[in-house]
Amino acid sequence: MTTFTFEIVTPDKMLFSTDKATYVGFTAPSGSMGIEAKHLPITASLSIAPVKINLEDGTVKYFSVAGGFLEMNGTKCTVLATVAEDGKDIDAARAEAAKKRAEERLASKSAEIDMNRATIALQKALTRLKTKAKVSG
Repeated sequence: MTTFTFEIVTPDKMLFSTDKATYVGFTAPSGSMGIEAKHLPITASLSIAPVKINLEDGTVKYFSVAGGFLEMNGTKCTVLATVAEDGKDIDAARAEAAKKRAEERLASKSAEIDMNRATIALQKALTRLKTKAKVSG
């Protein structure tokens, strides 16, 4: 099985790096996409959604990603993420509380609430919960 280098970089750290990736699944604004070794060069915007990485040994890892870009060039795929979190490190109770707060803000329809910001907060919380469920389930 052909492998490639994959890394997730956030503004403050290298979150994950491996040279044993066989597949990366992600969501772009145009829909779900996947990359395997020897993929043509691509740059894509990332939606707020989980990113799935299959490793050569059969391990599957999930990360919650909230925006950024993915670039595949040669034998290296890099995710430059605004915010990213390893699925195993997600605090489900904290994500559930964030989801509830965002839903309450959206339901209030108050003129003082930034609805776009509340919608994004809800998307982030739902993505964190979905990612955690994939790791736990």
